[in-house]
Amino acid sequence: MATISAYETKAGKRYRVRYTTPDRRETSKRGFTNKRTAQEWLAENAVKINTGEWRSATAGRISVSELADEWIKTKVNLTPKTMDTYQGAVNHIKNVGSLGATYVKDVDMSVVEKWVAAMGQERSPKTVRNSFGVLNQVLGRAVRDKRIPANPCKYVELPKVPKKDMCIVPPAAVETMAVAAGGNYGDLVRFLAYTGLRWGEFAGLQVQDIDLPRHRLHIRHTITELNGKLVHGAPKHDKQRLVPLIAQAEAILVNRIKGKEPEDLVFTTTRGTPLRVRNARRDWFNKSAKVAGYPSLTPHDLRHSFASVAIASGASIKALQLALGHHSAAFTIDRYGHLFPDDYAGFTATMSATFAGNIGQKPATDNKAGQDV
Repeated sequence: MATISAYETKAGKRYRVRYTTPDRRETSKRGFTNKRTAQEWLAENAVKINTGEWRSATAGRISVSELADEWIKTKVNLTPKTMDTYQGAVNHIKNVGSLGATYVKDVDMSVVEKWVAAMGQERSPKTVRNSFGVLNQVLGRAVRDKRIPANPCKYVELPKVPKKDMCIVPPAAVETMAVAAGGNYGDLVRFLAYTGLRWGEFAGLQVQDIDLPRHRLHIRHTITELNGKLVHGAPKHDKQRLVPLIAQAEAILVNRIKGKEPEDLVFTTTRGTPLRVRNARRDWFNKSAKVAGYPSLTPHDLRHSFASVAIASGASIKALQLALGHHSAAFTIDRYGHLFPDDYAGFTATMSATFAGNIGQKPATDNKAGQDV
């Protein structure tokens, strides 16, 4: 039960409020100059306790840096690559501007905006947005833990990421590029375009992942390069999937898996070592792309070529989403919707015929009321 009591100071009489916190600790707040002010504070505090809005006065006295470190320790289900990205964002939170040293309770929208502006001076818009996303999660945790009443990241304006034009290589140019790559690497170019795999999925593909009777690939393994080291892991979003195989891709696989064990890699360098994207681009990919007339092409762009041909061949949004491993069909539509032919002429003709068939019909009526229904 809360109480109000008076006590004497050199400046005169003051009042102290004693109350019990939601976690059943007895505490107090003092320094009120009159009893009425103490009573008003006590009433307001009681409402906060009853509505779940109450927060300890010391809860927000933790720096954003400390909170960010606590937050990232809870991320136990991330791939090494994602963890590295998150750690980079935490470093930005801690080291760019004065945000990291600020108490969480003192962070408001203007503090976040200043940090975003400082980030914009040093980093690309995409990096700013990615690091802001982590900050939003960190401060969201502070709200959850009742350190602050609301997330100050809400309504903060972020820099726009310039949209990169999608580079789609037509099948004839893919073949030109493959021929230019030659030898061991020509089929690697072809296979990327035939399947739409991400580089890590392609590099990590094992013999046991191939199901030729069902014309499918099981995407279960990846190999990515992180700070110069190869990391073996699971697919993006930790989602395994099936990818359909066309005849040309199957022909490549048949040759590549001869004499190999189930856990052997399907594609390697000429020395039999795992593929590294940086080395590949330096040694053969960039050169062959330039020969084909696409000097700025990346291995990831061949996914766009796969998507383009799949759409032209009649693939649905859902089928394309599953084949590419996107987290939602909405993302696939946003990414490739412009490649689908618009069928305005078809559906408007059908609608016109439907409406024309109803011309002259009387509207249905309620016999009792005699009014349209």
